[in-house]
Parts: sequence; structure tokens; C-alpha cells
Amino acid sequence: MKKLLPTLLALLLLLTACGASGGNSSMKQDAAADMPASNTTAGGGWIMEEESAPMEPMEAPEMPVPAPESAGADLPKGAKLIYSAQLSLETKAFDDAGKALDMIMEKLGGYYESHSLEQGGSYRSLYCTIRVPAENFSALLEQVGQAAHMTRCQQYTEDVSEVYYDTEARLKTQQTKPDRLHVLLEQADTMEDIIALESALSDTELAIEQLTGSLRHYDSLVGYSTVELELYEVYKLSTDPDDAPLTFGQRMASAFSTGLRRGVDGAEDLLVGLARNWVTVLVLTGGVLAVVLVLRRRMRRNTAKDKPAQPQDETKI
Repeated sequence: MKKLLPTLLALLLLLTACGASGGNSSMKQDAAADMPASNTTAGGGWIMEEESAPMEPMEAPEMPVPAPESAGADLPKGAKLIYSAQLSLETKAFDDAGKALDMIMEKLGGYYESHSLEQGGSYRSLYCTIRVPAENFSALLEQVGQAAHMTRCQQYTEDVSEVYYDTEARLKTQQTKPDRLHVLLEQADTMEDIIALESALSDTELAIEQLTGSLRHYDSLVGYSTVELELYEVYKLSTDPDDAPLTFGQRMASAFSTGLRRGVDGAEDLLVGLARNWVTVLVLTGGVLAVVLVLRRRMRRNTAKDKPAQPQDETKI
């Protein structure tokens, strides 16, 4: 047995080195898999017509949202596909559209991975990342397109079946090594063999951890689709017809309203700036007052010196 131990040890070390090399290759493929596939712009030929909808009667046009590219194709059983999309929407009823989006998420079992609301002047913008079960991906795109006017819809489909099952096979291979390494470790006699076996066992456990993490990452991306959504509040939809030219009175009223709003905004900004720099303002004000007082005193002194003395009246006796 002792004669065969070095041979078995060398064989296991060779297998462990191959497994580690496969693990590194897996990490490179995982990184490549995270990159989006070539995009397909959907909606380039859409006919956008305004129709009434319960949630937003003024602007909710029904826009056909195409299904993912491979949804209608004959896919092999167990194919691992990652669906994602980027959406841009606009609405004149921002609050109603936001509530409708929340209802859609709750109905389809989705959730917000990130959510950011910004205020730019008089209008608001919503930026969010949505995760939704892959089976509800197409339904989400369709219902979101009814809640607000969709101006852009880009869909991506990535097939990671090959790298997924390759990673799974390498994981199964690595999972068979620890038991054999433990048996050899119990039979090892020399310190050199023990150190080599423990190093091989550590490398195997690390490879198992990395491969397991890769599979979990793919399962998350395949099970839940990702949608990047932008919602903008607008005064007029891009599909609205051009309005009639404004009259002189309407233009004057609009100019007066705009000037008043800018004046109020400017006054608010000035007060906020003074509040932030009140120490500097106080010091500068005190310095200016001191200079003014000194100058006034000097002017008074110079005036008193230059003024001729009044002659006294001589009374005749």
C-alpha cells in the first residue's frame, strides 16, 4: 500500500490541478455570460395611437409589445435563457402611472431591485430596476405599456445553457474528490504527503464553492428577468398633435408665470445660500460697516478743518 500511495497521490494532484484550471475557465465564462447579448430593438415599427385606459384615460395608448426573440422557437428542454429589457416611458399623470406600476409588480410577483425618484424643475423622473419571474416577462412589458406611453423598448435574450451545464458537470466532478482525499489523508505516513493532500483538499473545496456560486448566479438571472425602466413626467406626450399657436394674451400670461416662478426660485436660492454662509456674510457686513464709519469720520474731520472761522462782530462803543 505504501508503494502505491505516491502514485495515487500524484494522480489526485493531477486531477485537482485540472479541476482548478476548469474552475478558472468557469469564472472567465461566467464573466462573459454577465455581458448582455446583442440587443434587439423592439418597437421600431410600432404604431402609437392614444386610447383610453382605466388607469390613465388621457394618455394610455395600447402598444403591442413583442415577445422575447426565442419565445416562439423550438427550444430544447431545459434551455437556460436570460431575458432582460430597457424601457423608457412618459406620462402626464405621474402619480397614477406610479401606482399602476406598483399594482403590476404586485400582480406579477415582481420586486424593485433599485428605485430612484428625482425632481427636475417642475417635472419628476423615476428610474428603477425591476426583477420579475421569467414566465411573466412578456406580461410585464405589455401591462407597463398600457400604464404609460412607451417611447423605447429594447429586449435582450441570452442563452447560457452550454456554460450552465458545463459548470454543473464540473461541480459534480469536484464533489467526488473530497471523500477520496480524506481516505488518502488517513493513510498518509509522511508529512510531505499530508501537506500535499491537505492542499489538494483546500483547492477542491474552493473550486466547489466557486462553481456553486456560479450556478446560483445563473439560476437567479434565468428565474427572474431584469427590466431597466425610466418613467418621465411630461406636459405633452410625444404623440400629441401640435397645439394651435398661442395668442398674445396667452403668451404674456405664460411669460408672467414663468418670470414669477423664476423670481421665487431665485429668492429661495439666495436665502438658502445666505443661510449656508451666514458667518461669511456677517463678517463681510461688519467689515463694510466699519469701513463706512471710518470714512464718514474722516470726511467730518476734513470738513471741519477746511471750514473758515467765523469773524466775531465788533461792537462800537
